[in-house]
Amino acid sequence: MTRFKNILRRTYRKDEHLFLMKRKESFEKDDLGFAKQKYESIKKLCGIIQKQQYMDIDDKGQESNPTYTAYLIPNFDLERENLNEYRIKYERPYETMILKIKSYNPNLFLRHKRHHIEIHLILEKKYA
Repeated sequence: MTRFKNILRRTYRKDEHLFLMKRKESFEKDDLGFAKQKYESIKKLCGIIQKQQYMDIDDKGQESNPTYTAYLIPNFDLERENLNEYRIKYERPYETMILKIKSYNPNLFLRHKRHHIEIHLILEKKYA
């Protein structure tokens, strides 16, 4: 854990924040009659998010959704069967991103202790 915390200390930016969000029930409807999806922040996370350096390009010449990888300190647990209920909010001074969880690996151990969590994410929304 100390190696990972040392990396976090060196890469820490005080104006960037990560939050774990969970979907809450909403009875409001949008213009088409579907229920609006609202998320509430559950926990502030400690870790780093990296953007993939390459992007796939489809047959029409359009880029795919950007993918990200998060490495986080294991101070939370997610229900694996309900990953669609969770989002990660990544706030920076110039933008806020809502990231959808694609895969979740909490079982990264070092010397019989849970060392860190790796989460693969897809960009869902971006606010400038």
